[in-house]
Amino acid sequence: MVRDNQVIHVENLNVAGMVRNKRLSRAIADAGWAQLMQVIGEKAEKFDRTVLPVSRWLPSSKTCNECGHVLDDLPLHVRQWACPVCEAVHDRDHNAAKNILAAGRAERLNACGALVSPPDAEVRGDEAGSTPDAA
Repeated sequence: MVRDNQVIHVENLNVAGMVRNKRLSRAIADAGWAQLMQVIGEKAEKFDRTVLPVSRWLPSSKTCNECGHVLDDLPLHVRQWACPVCEAVHDRDHNAAKNILAAGRAERLNACGALVSPPDAEVRGDEAGSTPDAA
């Protein structure tokens, strides 16, 4: 993944907060998110690649990547859903990945291709250029 891509966009998840959820904590801890982010970061540095975070507030799973419609609610047990506007059928994770890529590209590049910080980063409390949370 790192060798084949110049830039890798990752969702800046609040892993420490997610582990506090009693029903999900074991699955989240078992996934080794912090270790995965560390390995990706090390490999990216080795191959001179860039890892950029995307805001954790992006509703990546429940936004239709075809038309942009955002669902009001999407419970975790729902793995596939159909957009009520354009009727596209989405796999939750593939849809989220497409939205994270699109948001990463939109947040970080202006019309000339220069890197920029998101304009509302201070309002949300995000740190521009920060790395994903590691718990």
